[in-house]
Amino acid sequence: MLKKILQNFFLKERSDEIIRLVMAYKGEPVNLAIGVSNVYKKFKKTIVCIEEKGRIYKVISAKAGSDGSINILFPYCKEKKAYIYQHTHIYKPGFQRLELRQIKKEYIVDIDSKVSVHKSGFVQLSGEGILSGFNKYTGKPRGIGIFTNPLKFPIASGPTIGFQCWGIENGFQELKNRKKDVQYIILKKDDFYNRNDYNKDANSYTLELWIFPKQANNFVYEYGQEPYIDHIIGNYVPLPGAKFTHPVMDIKGFNSVLAVFPITNWCQYADESEHGYILGSPGGSNNRYLPIRNKVYHCFRIICPRKDGWPQKTLNPPSLHYSE
Repeated sequence: MLKKILQNFFLKERSDEIIRLVMAYKGEPVNLAIGVSNVYKKFKKTIVCIEEKGRIYKVISAKAGSDGSINILFPYCKEKKAYIYQHTHIYKPGFQRLELRQIKKEYIVDIDSKVSVHKSGFVQLSGEGILSGFNKYTGKPRGIGIFTNPLKFPIASGPTIGFQCWGIENGFQELKNRKKDVQYIILKKDDFYNRNDYNKDANSYTLELWIFPKQANNFVYEYGQEPYIDHIIGNYVPLPGAKFTHPVMDIKGFNSVLAVFPITNWCQYADESEHGYILGSPGGSNNRYLPIRNKVYHCFRIICPRKDGWPQKTLNPPSLHYSE
């Protein structure tokens, strides 16, 4: 049976089609194929949800753009007033404390926004009525954006997007109905890896979104009618070389692989507000025409809700809205 499955697998690979094997185990060193999946990338959208006390809450979602890009959406938090800043970052292992002098841009926004990761590697914050894009003459982003690895060669040293949230029972939309063309990844308590970076009890969820190149589709498998990919993180500080099993966001129109690494951790902001989130971008250049030098990167972050005392360089940052 396995021989026949693998023969069909390689025959179809020659015609540039992807065959996904159905596996008997998830994340195990023993590979036992028991069939072939027929649900390869049929969803228009993926919504990642978290289950708490028997209820399921929508947290973040993704869908493909018309140009092969991927759009990350996070409209499910009840609070909309957010603070956004772009800052420099020196790449080195471990965690770093942000200093105010590192902040180079600051904005506020009071409506839903999205983060788009384009095939070229341009990562931008955008949305209806929000200043976005870049100046093709100067190479500088309008609003908030950075230039990082193209999707053909995505970042390998870490996730492309990090999304940390807390208070989901009080501040996030509950999943009431499901649509046929939407994939729902339902994460339960046992699905999260407790990283415990600060030696404090976890009070938040972090969803790291990893992008793997198109060739990684060959390594996505199905278990329990859901897609997964196994991933060895060679530079993982808490446990170098550890292997993790990630749920895959199976989105039609996105040729790369988008996977979720669920983590629990402590977050200072979660102790200071009932609910909210932080979204972090990858590192990159602040100009399309300038390379990253001396490993000094630019990143941007969105913090919601917007509160006095949280990292802010100026008293009244400008709005990112076009109308203002």
